Amino acid sequence: MDIYDALTPLQRAGQLCCLWHWRLDSATHQLKRSRWLELYGFVVLLLSTGYLLYSLFDASRNVVANGETTETTNIGHTVDAIQLVGIRVAHAIALLEELWQRQAQSQFVVQLRQIDLDFANLLQLDVNNGQLRRHLGRLALCMLSGYAISQGFILFTKLLSVDITFIYYWLSYLLPLLVCGLRYFQIYASIMVVQQRLELLLRMLDSLQLNEALPEKPQVCRSINEKLQLEAEAAACMQRLLAARKLYQSLWMLVDLLNRCYGLSMLVNLGNDFLSITSNCYWIFLNFREFAASPYDFMQIVGSALWTAPHLSNVLILALLCERVASFTTRLALSLHHIRADLQNDEHNALVSRSHSKEHLVSPLANSASQITQFSLQLLHQRLHFSAAGFFDVNCTLLYTIVGATTTYLIILIQFHMSESSLSSGSSAGV
Repeated sequence: MDIYDALTPLQRAGQLCCLWHWRLDSATHQLKRSRWLELYGFVVLLLSTGYLLYSLFDASRNVVANGETTETTNIGHTVDAIQLVGIRVAHAIALLEELWQRQAQSQFVVQLRQIDLDFANLLQLDVNNGQLRRHLGRLALCMLSGYAISQGFILFTKLLSVDITFIYYWLSYLLPLLVCGLRYFQIYASIMVVQQRLELLLRMLDSLQLNEALPEKPQVCRSINEKLQLEAEAAACMQRLLAARKLYQSLWMLVDLLNRCYGLSMLVNLGNDFLSITSNCYWIFLNFREFAASPYDFMQIVGSALWTAPHLSNVLILALLCERVASFTTRLALSLHHIRADLQNDEHNALVSRSHSKEHLVSPLANSASQITQFSLQLLHQRLHFSAAGFFDVNCTLLYTIVGATTTYLIILIQFHMSESSLSSGSSAGV
């Protein structure tokens, strides 16, 4: 299956949500620019930005999230307003980045198709894009199920309190949330595409050291045909090493292109997830503070936790995927180290020396060691990394950073809440 066919469902969903402005020409099977999709995306971007600015300057608008129990605080309303503004800003940035980086996204798919052709032509390996499509389908089903369960439970909980204001808040929050979720899925799909090809490259290098192992036979007992076969195997080994270097270079450039396509979205979406996690943790604190051991209070706490779940899962999946793909540089280097040990044994050195003395030619085996050294240097200087618009690298260390920052700001919000409660109590006593 071609990579275009594997990504067709994702591209259809992206066209609907203004996150993909290209169409696939059925005649040439190439991506074509669509003026109508670009116009559609531009109009939606203007509408979403206008609504965002209107909500910011509408002083009479009262935004309530997670309902009201027996006590409503100004800090809680402020936190809710920031959370709503954050998801709308993330939505607008995703639309803007898609219009701005539409050429880079098209180049990403075209370059990806060329890499698949290089795998087939240079290494005689076929990339299983059908398996990739099935993996993406399962991931999409899990994400949709998570969003449906969390948002459905939250809506059911708030309907029990007959809170009409929350319904307006929830509807204005839901659409940007789903679009940002699709943007996350596009990032996941791009990273998984790179991961699949790196796994294929690693398996090839691992099998290379096994296929090129020398027979346990004394050098003097080998016939001329065996020597020629050994030279042919060494030449084939070097050709595969050259192909591996070229493919890794292409994949490294593909990751750099991926950072250009989605770097700004990763930065803003991760920031919005941090705001949402902190906001809902604060509401969980308020619900526990007013907890009366009733079923409704318990559902309020569960609802706030489920509201956090999609944002937390997005951060976890993104960090783990980026960390796993970045680790392939080290795994490839280790595989190269094992190949080098096989190729530079005594029998190989003897064969190389004899070839130099009798034929005055450079043996393919002699070049293999230098190619491995150059490949190792390439892996050292071209390490894979995923960047959020250059501000920070996305990996597992990001999880510790978010946990620490969430704890810090949650303590600050709790302190402000305590101060507000003290001032309210003092005002009531004075009256």
